[in-house]
Amino acid sequence: MLIHKIVSQFRHRSFPFYDQLTSIYAKDRATGKVAQTIAYIVEKINAKVVATVNNLKEGNELPWMRR
Repeated sequence: MLIHKIVSQFRHRSFPFYDQLTSIYAKDRATGKVAQTIAYIVEKINAKVVATVNNLKEGNELPWMRR
């Protein structure tokens, strides 16, 4: 088996965050009309945070805050 000399230094090393990075850069990611960009996902998360903050400012409790 031929191995490139520069790459051989990484052969038996662990790769931190491998699972998280493969979910972003893997070849079998979503395509077509149901695909979501990272910007869209971040926008949705930010919208949920703003809604939660507004809800708390209005004096409403979140379900986990109720006794």
